[in-house]
Amino acid sequence: MSNLDCRAPNIKVAKPDGLAPRLFFQAYSGANPVAYAQLSARSEKTRQSVRRRSRSTGSAAPGVSYCLKLIEVSQHYRNQGIGSALLDEVIKFCKEERVSSIYGEAKGEMEFLRKWYQGKGFDLDSADNIELHINR
Repeated sequence: MSNLDCRAPNIKVAKPDGLAPRLFFQAYSGANPVAYAQLSARSEKTRQSVRRRSRSTGSAAPGVSYCLKLIEVSQHYRNQGIGSALLDEVIKFCKEERVSSIYGEAKGEMEFLRKWYQGKGFDLDSADNIELHINR
């Protein structure tokens, strides 16, 4: 585990050891979990469809994409930068592992989330879907 770069003191983050169908990132204060993020790999059927389209256009086949299923911070630990720092760790991990994109759906207070995700480099569409292209 390594330190999470946020305003709360002594928050550690546990990251996955390489790529897997599901990835879990957990933030801890001591032994207590205070936040987590979960990602799931795009289905093989979808990846094959994308590969076929990329071959037909002559562009390079994309790498693995992950859906950001959840990012959650315990109520008593909110507004201390933990969620932002955890998402930064997710993005950094995906860059290091050469993941091609992170996508998902923003749910919650959309005015705040739109600014938050855009500040992290994500694109949002009118249906509140998010996507960050990495390692193109």
